[in-house]
Amino acid sequence: MRIVYPVLPVAVGLLMLGWAGPSRAQDCDQECARAPHPKTVPAICTKPADSKTRPVTGVEAMPATTTDAVRDEFNASSDKIRIVALLSPMCPGCQSGHAVVGRILRKFSSPELQAILVWEPMRGDDSPEAATEQAGQVRDARIWQGWNGNKNVGDLLGKTLDIHDIAWDVYLIYKPGIKWEGQEPPRPTFWMHQLEGLDPKLLLCVDPTRLSAEVAKLLDHSKEGPHGD
Repeated sequence: MRIVYPVLPVAVGLLMLGWAGPSRAQDCDQECARAPHPKTVPAICTKPADSKTRPVTGVEAMPATTTDAVRDEFNASSDKIRIVALLSPMCPGCQSGHAVVGRILRKFSSPELQAILVWEPMRGDDSPEAATEQAGQVRDARIWQGWNGNKNVGDLLGKTLDIHDIAWDVYLIYKPGIKWEGQEPPRPTFWMHQLEGLDPKLLLCVDPTRLSAEVAKLLDHSKEGPHGD
C-alpha cells in the first residue's frame, strides 16, 4: 500500500481536523517506514477503491466461521507451524498481504506448515462473496479459511496484540506446540502488520521477505528436532 505524504496544505489540514483514532490500514507501496503513524479511526483502507475493489456479485459466499471454529483449527494443527492472517477482502493492502502468504506457501511445500485465514468486514464493500473471490487468488491444500462476519476473532486478537482495536491486516506466525487455551488467542512467535500507529519496524509492506525468513527459521528448527539434534 502506498503512503501519500501530506505535502499540500489541504492534506495537512485534513489530517489535523479529524483523521485520528484507532488503527487503520497503512498505505505503503513506497517507503512507509519513514512516514508518521498516527492512530486513526475508523479502521478503513486508505487507498481509494479501483477496478479490483468494486462490489463482487455472482460469486458463492464464503462459509461463515466462529471463534470456536478458529480455535479448534488452531489447536488441531498445533503440531505445525501456523501462519494466521486476518484480512479484509476488498482492501488493497490486505490483498497484497494475502499474496505474501501465498508466496510463502509456494516457497515452502512442507506439510508442517499450515495457514489459517480469517476474513472479516472492515470496509463497506467487504462481503462473504468478496472473500471467496479474493481467496481464489491463493490456492493451497494447507489453507483453512472462513468468513467471520461479527469480527469476534479480530476483537480477541486485537486484545492479544495490544492493538486496542479489532485486529486486521495482521500476519502472525506460531511455532509448533502453542495452543489456544484461554479466551484470547496466545501471543504469536512473530508477527507483522500493515496498520498505522503500530511498530513501523514490523510493517509487512516495508519488508515482505521477513515473514518468509521467520517461517524458514522455524522450519529449519523443526528439522533439527525438539532438542536441536
